[in-house]
Amino acid sequence: MGIVLNHTEGSSLIRLEGIIDIGVAAELKAALLEAVATGNSIHVSIEAVSELDVTAFQLLWAASREAMRSGVDLVLAGEMPGPVRNALSEIGLDVCGLFACARAVAAADAGPEIS
Repeated sequence: MGIVLNHTEGSSLIRLEGIIDIGVAAELKAALLEAVATGNSIHVSIEAVSELDVTAFQLLWAASREAMRSGVDLVLAGEMPGPVRNALSEIGLDVCGLFACARAVAAADAGPEIS
């Protein structure tokens, strides 16, 4: 359970499992920074996630922006679990929309950075 980072030729896979919240924020941030630093495309697998809190979404959004600035592709891989999708829907958030916004903001070079 938790966060697993694997590097292969030309890509990095971050597999998220279970509850991804503020308790594992430092680990998630470190994995995202390491993956971006490789210059490889990044896939974040969310299929095994039971819960993502706002901290996790903020880190993913910031990493997406940093990846965009670095010319690295960062994509969410796999099917979004129902409980995560439902929670987002209830608060009016769309993950794909968040990542599209992150790309637009990165292009404008505004907002906080992951560091």
